[in-house]
Amino acid sequence: MKARKKIYKNRFLFRSISLLLILIGLVMAYYFHNTEPWETIGGFLCGVGLGLLIIFVAIKESKTDKP
Repeated sequence: MKARKKIYKNRFLFRSISLLLILIGLVMAYYFHNTEPWETIGGFLCGVGLGLLIIFVAIKESKTDKP
């Protein structure tokens, strides 16, 4: 099975992980406000989670791989 098919079949899991990263980043940034490096780590997690969420929302099934 190709990587594209695996990602497409598990897209709900990947979206959930992305949302979890965003949530962890938000909580970390809120509770460690004005405390470096934790605030930066929280922002990094939010950015990574948002980027991955955009990628996993945009994934569509390939029409050439259908039987």
